[in-house]
Amino acid sequence: MEVEVRRLTKPEELVEVVEVHASAWGSRDYREVAPAHVLRALVDNGGLVLGAFINGKMVGASYGWVVCEGGERYFYSHATGVAEGYKYRGVGYALKLKQREEVLRMGIKLIKWTFDPLQSLNSRFNLRKLGVVYREYYVNYYGEMTDAINRGLGSDRVKAEWWIASRLVEAKLSGSLTVPGAGELVESYGAEVAVLNEGGLPRVVRDSSEVGSEIALIALPRSISEVRDRFGVEAAARWREATRRVLRGLLRRGYIAVDYAEGKGSGYVVLVKRSLGEVLEGKLPWARR
Repeated sequence: MEVEVRRLTKPEELVEVVEVHASAWGSRDYREVAPAHVLRALVDNGGLVLGAFINGKMVGASYGWVVCEGGERYFYSHATGVAEGYKYRGVGYALKLKQREEVLRMGIKLIKWTFDPLQSLNSRFNLRKLGVVYREYYVNYYGEMTDAINRGLGSDRVKAEWWIASRLVEAKLSGSLTVPGAGELVESYGAEVAVLNEGGLPRVVRDSSEVGSEIALIALPRSISEVRDRFGVEAAARWREATRRVLRGLLRRGYIAVDYAEGKGSGYVVLVKRSLGEVLEGKLPWARR
């Protein structure tokens, strides 16, 4: 299945983006989706809108804009979504690769966006597949949201940093830098588990202040949306509270989220206590020398 990704400029294509994004998030309220006239403004004023097509049909879309802040220039990627029925087929990955190509052509080496650190698939895609890192955590960033993915979960977010010209990203995209499983990280690299997944519910094993290893692991449920739908909002809230508390504490102590490791019955966010420069050079404890 071939995915074609290209820039969008035509008004009728930008209307399609609205529908694709409404489908991607299961949005019943169109006020939560950027309207076509805003996308048109982005196209003509430093923004980039991309569409992904399969057999001529738009099935995914992404948009963002260039930011100049405090002497720093980066691209902010606000939304990348894939229509229901086309997810997990490489469409999102194709969109991000094209975005990276276009932004590098602008002479910009950093792309930022926000994502929910409790969404396991997002964490896996961003950290493990793309080579994103994150160092900042925001509580209820957007306020309450009503779409099918975010409903009842609040809107905690972390700020993704995709250093698209770094050795780390190049190694992740080429597949030459892969993180070991959670068990091996504990046994061979001395990683400490801070949050465990016990029967679908979280257990804080070590608070952030009690982690002494260079590597920390935080379990995530396979699907927090499924936890919410099967066990109720209270169960989802327990996950939010536990991961929020420990993640925020570790990030404040200088840990950086760098990967996503598989474990028995759960995936784990992998954080390391190293400088950003070392991380971007790919100098991680498990990297081949």
